[in-house]
Amino acid sequence: MTDGFSRDPQDEAGFPRGDSPAGDSPVDGPSELNVDKHDESAWREDFSGLLRLGALRGWFEWCGHRIALRTLTTDEELLVAQLTREFDGSIGATKAYATAICGLAVEAVDRRPMPVPLGEDPDMPYKWALERFNYARRWYPPTIDAIFDAYLRLEIRQREVMTALGKSSAQADDASPGLSARSA
Repeated sequence: MTDGFSRDPQDEAGFPRGDSPAGDSPVDGPSELNVDKHDESAWREDFSGLLRLGALRGWFEWCGHRIALRTLTTDEELLVAQLTREFDGSIGATKAYATAICGLAVEAVDRRPMPVPLGEDPDMPYKWALERFNYARRWYPPTIDAIFDAYLRLEIRQREVMTALGKSSAQADDASPGLSARSA
């Protein structure tokens, strides 16, 4: 009896072999994060430059798919806290946090933008964020792990750029990516 799926590209355990399209990428994470060149002139503009300061975009290949992502704004990080509130104190808290970060940080997959609700009220960003979080919840854990790893590398790059600009504080230099004591 056939289920419509070829077993050839997989080993006996059902995992992709190296010669299959799904086995081309390493399982432990994206191979290379390509960070777009930041617009330093926009960052240095009087007053409004603060709205762009720290915004970085990048992309990476994961199992044959190109995933574009960006750093989150403070408002979006606060939305992550709202989205994951129901998971606080549970075994799923860390996975919910990573999934929410991924849902909000991913801009496009295979050059197609992430879904955006139609007719969304711009004064209610929580609904937009909830839609993105729910969409990302459909991804399997290895994909969430790969995207989250790439996001953390983008945050590290963000801190390196900020340090090079002379804008970071001594406290931020030794902080690890993700939630810090200052932002928690």
